[in-house]
Amino acid sequence: MMTKQKILVVEDSESLRRVLAEKLQDEGFEVLEAAGGEAGFAIAHEQKPNMIITDIVMFPVDGLEMAKKIRESGTWGAEVHIITLTNSADENERVRSLHLTAYLIKAETSLDEVVKQVKSILKKKKK
Repeated sequence: MMTKQKILVVEDSESLRRVLAEKLQDEGFEVLEAAGGEAGFAIAHEQKPNMIITDIVMFPVDGLEMAKKIRESGTWGAEVHIITLTNSADENERVRSLHLTAYLIKAETSLDEVVKQVKSILKKKKK
């Protein structure tokens, strides 16, 4: 039996987090959820998911701070796929330095498109 690929969704909007988690679960992924960057880092560090989808604008620890801590946390953290799903269209140097797998704008990306991206990225990694 194949183990399900694990995805961590870090989003402070409970409704969006739940809908995205359900959509990913329906596609066969194991989904972990966190309401902010601090909890997201703790779950990521403990569970080592295959991918992290995170909002950027969250308090007190935003998605980029969390991603930076993950990237600095060793081999797994340096290699894990991190996708931002945000309304912040400011793709600045701070964002580029984190070597994100994808940078998606919420207002321009449907949940179906997010799932399609996730599947495409994780399929490539398996090869």
